[in-house]
Amino acid sequence: MSDVRHEMGPDAVIIATSDGPDGGVQVRAATEAPVRDEPAEPVREISERLIEHADIERGAFEDAQLDRVIHALGYHRAPGIAAQALMRSAQDLADGQSVARLAHAMESRYTFQPLPAVPEHPVLFAGTPGVGKTSTLAKTAARCVAAGASPTLISCDGERAGADARLRALAEKMQAGFRAVDDPREMADAMAEIEGPVLIDSPAVNPFELDDLDMTLAFADSAEAEIVYIFDAGLAAEDAEDAASLFASIGASRAIPVKLDCARRMGAILGVGETGLAFAQISSTPFIGGGLAPATPLRLARALIEDRLNPFDDEDM
Repeated sequence: MSDVRHEMGPDAVIIATSDGPDGGVQVRAATEAPVRDEPAEPVREISERLIEHADIERGAFEDAQLDRVIHALGYHRAPGIAAQALMRSAQDLADGQSVARLAHAMESRYTFQPLPAVPEHPVLFAGTPGVGKTSTLAKTAARCVAAGASPTLISCDGERAGADARLRALAEKMQAGFRAVDDPREMADAMAEIEGPVLIDSPAVNPFELDDLDMTLAFADSAEAEIVYIFDAGLAAEDAEDAASLFASIGASRAIPVKLDCARRMGAILGVGETGLAFAQISSTPFIGGGLAPATPLRLARALIEDRLNPFDDEDM
């Protein structure tokens, strides 16, 4: 603990320990205060750098709407290559408002494939611990029920305390089916007995651990399920892109950003889009009844530009 607080500050706490390689011990620690060696780059400087790198010909006329797009990309810490491409596309729509221009740019660069209200194939929700997989599954199930279908919810997250009980309770409230499985073989047996839409809550994984990814893939293969990556919109763009790339490597085809209501900077959305995963839905409410909105270029553009009470504070300028 002394070493942890020496490195991370007096408020740091140890959250987990595990056996390390060669007989050592791995310690995971966290602190509420951000650990930064240098202050974050101001948004104005980021925006000026983005314009310079994108080599945009501004001409003699002011373009306040394009400036707003560029400022939003800087504010959200958009990945450099993505920001430059989006700025050039936004400039092509010369007469549009900022949201419409960013939506046009996102539609030209990213893929959008919303899940149907009643999925035709099993869907496995995958992601990191605490990201909101179970809540997203429950919202998807609520859409199924509202469309007149009776989905079956499957939990294969036996390691997390209370995971099975929580999903079972949700299924009972929706009058949906429920099964719990412990391994891919049980999953295959359960699938042989189920009719109708199937939604699977997979174990939370660390995508940088290959064994975790292999486990997710094994459950998906045994259920012949599509893998949908659930990610926190407030992640750092680079971290989100790296994790999404790893989920894509095991066959994930779509992604759902969640927690848009409490994310301040959402460059993670653009980072995930850079991996080629299609945006399915978005979640901006913690309430199951709020459901999921289909992901569209316009909705994401609004989230990046409009959906903040005061998105660009003076200190960010």
